Amino acid sequence: MRIGSVSLSLLLATAISLVGNGLLSTLVAVRLADAGVADSASGWILAGYFGGLTSGTLLLGPTIGRVGNIRAFSAFTALGVAAALGHGFIPAGWGWVPLRALTGLSMAGVYMTVESWLNAEALPAHRGRVMAAYLVALYLGTGLGQLLLPIWPETGLEAFAFAALAASLAAIPVSLTRVPQPNVLTSERLSAIALLRTAPIGWWAAAISGFVAGTIYSSVPLAARSAGLSSIDVSQLMVSFVLGGLAGQWPIGWLSDRTDRRRVLMLVALLLAICCGAFMEVDASESKLRAGLAFVFGALAFSIYPLAVAHTLDRVGERQSLPAAGQMLLASSVGAVLGPIVAGLASARFGPNAFYAVDGLLLAALALGVLSRLIRFVPVSQDDYVAIPRTSFAINELDPRTDAGAPADSVRRGPDGGALALALEGHGSSASERLDQHHAVRDGGAG
Repeated sequence: MRIGSVSLSLLLATAISLVGNGLLSTLVAVRLADAGVADSASGWILAGYFGGLTSGTLLLGPTIGRVGNIRAFSAFTALGVAAALGHGFIPAGWGWVPLRALTGLSMAGVYMTVESWLNAEALPAHRGRVMAAYLVALYLGTGLGQLLLPIWPETGLEAFAFAALAASLAAIPVSLTRVPQPNVLTSERLSAIALLRTAPIGWWAAAISGFVAGTIYSSVPLAARSAGLSSIDVSQLMVSFVLGGLAGQWPIGWLSDRTDRRRVLMLVALLLAICCGAFMEVDASESKLRAGLAFVFGALAFSIYPLAVAHTLDRVGERQSLPAAGQMLLASSVGAVLGPIVAGLASARFGPNAFYAVDGLLLAALALGVLSRLIRFVPVSQDDYVAIPRTSFAINELDPRTDAGAPADSVRRGPDGGALALALEGHGSSASERLDQHHAVRDGGAG
């Protein structure tokens, strides 16, 4: 499949924007540690980003539809530029909470603008591949941003200025696009209670995945810096998490399409809990060992959300696939907000690595929960695994398993649909079969 020029522009803009955001997220945690801000306070400050991201995902859709994608993207990047520069003028502390929230709000707008546009540009049979290319842009941009951390002095405005520069440069490919802009699709809503009745494991796995991701991007650099690691060591540790997340998608997705997905989810959660214990035992000076462990941790941690979404979509009717995916995103977003807060409180009470224990306990509980469902309920027919990021509601419309924009069967059965790179081809069932399965699960219990 040839990706069109518009999609290439959007992917380039995404990668550039994520370079700045990836740098900024770690930079803020490092500066808070250097300023001696308490772990408990740092947790609340860093959670501001995820709060802004969640709020933006819920609220910004009408704004994009009203002003158009190009103007909206430019406005959101301008907001990101201002927020990034603001960190350099306000001392590290509680004054950074609104700046983190504005950064999250800005990134929510960027994600929604790009994802809705990609969805409008991609043919139904090509949505899986476009999703894969988008995921690569997200991970590579974020990883490159981590590597840039040691370039500038550990004090001063330079690093914040570069994050702002990257955000502003991201607007160029989008602003020069000369094609009609898409309409922003609005998704239905599905209550969390209804989804919990149908796929409780999927919902809880999404929430826990967000919690763990929130601690990775906030508590890990904070704890590493507090332990005396240099900027180079912190950046290498963080890029290991990110690249591991990208590398883990294909093998875990391949395995989950060929066996009961709940078994894969249980194994991933159990291995992650073990990794959490290992991180608590590894000395901070063993940088190579920690980087290798971070790669494995990232490969496992960033696959939980796609596994949770795939598990849930296996158990809902066709017409509920899009709102169900939206509800999963909300669960993950709430977890991401709570992660830094709880981790900060735990670290303040029990030490800088205590958040690994919190993560490990939640993951162990998830593994036990999945095991109980495996014992009590038989598996259902499974659809394809797709490596879907937790960004905005618009990404769910790009997911080739949902019914947005095309009949579900044509989405799954297209000649190029979802079979390359990170979107893996499986053996999906027809809409009527999935509806029958949904009613059977609802009446007899959900796995």
